[in-house]
Amino acid sequence: MMTVSAEQTRPVNPHFDHDRIVWRDEYSGQYQPVEYGEQFDDQWRLFLERRVGFCRHTGVETSDPYVDDRIFELTGVKDLLARRRYGLWLPMVRRLGRGRRDEQRREVGGRLHLHPKFPVDHFQGKRCLDIGCGAGRWTRALMALGATVKSVDVSRHAVRSTRRFNDDVESLNLFDILERRPDLHGAFDFTLCWGVMMCTHDPKLAFMNVARTVRPGGELYAMVYAPTYHNSPFVLESRRYYHRQLASIEERLRYAYEIADRPENAINLFDMLNTFFNWTIEEDLIREWYLAEGFTDVVMLNRDEPHKCAYHMLGKKTH
Repeated sequence: MMTVSAEQTRPVNPHFDHDRIVWRDEYSGQYQPVEYGEQFDDQWRLFLERRVGFCRHTGVETSDPYVDDRIFELTGVKDLLARRRYGLWLPMVRRLGRGRRDEQRREVGGRLHLHPKFPVDHFQGKRCLDIGCGAGRWTRALMALGATVKSVDVSRHAVRSTRRFNDDVESLNLFDILERRPDLHGAFDFTLCWGVMMCTHDPKLAFMNVARTVRPGGELYAMVYAPTYHNSPFVLESRRYYHRQLASIEERLRYAYEIADRPENAINLFDMLNTFFNWTIEEDLIREWYLAEGFTDVVMLNRDEPHKCAYHMLGKKTH
């Protein structure tokens, strides 16, 4: 009787099997989707469980001080939520609290260096879409800035997390937008897709789906991995070992903690390791995508960032 080996049944991975790390549009249609709801769900579950390394981190935390940090990254305005809550009492609250220690703790995961900043009233009254909302940090930031936000994610625990503070949350695979969700076409003033497209089988098709949601005059903010850190031998070999040698979630979590610079930063490593696809995308190519979908004034918001692991791109849709 013929037996089928694990090697034969394992889906083709472009990075390990074909040595393809930097996305090329000629790859479109060559790879099959995976269960996207599963590949991210563990980190959102661990966030809700408040596991060390998966909460109190810039990449996931949704509590007020961290959301204030995200608002500052977007607008340059400090302590928006804190000032709303404490008003003139804020300096005293800071003196009585942990102040500097809290700020240092909130550095875990790093900060964004975005420019130009959005005016603080830029999102007021706008209808926004957060595609791949995760735990909901950007949803909370946009809502605090006056936007009405629809949050979507394919992961069950991400939907559960974001629903804690936003009623308009839906389980949705972004690849369903083009053909199955005409109600989302041209429906939003601002669409945010942060760290999602490059973790799919077809980033170009993912971009087309996301771009379709923006109405003329609206904006699309997309973050994708740059061909820098994520092309490094450390990342490639760590991911290969993770996917080819480790099977259980316990083994994989243990490995993420082992290679993290500190336990509090485990989610950064787990997020990078756990996705089946981990494409990097060149700046010129993503600019081409924006232009092809009717966007102009395309800018890289983190141009001045000293060590760019990703590109933060913003474009305005003209037609």
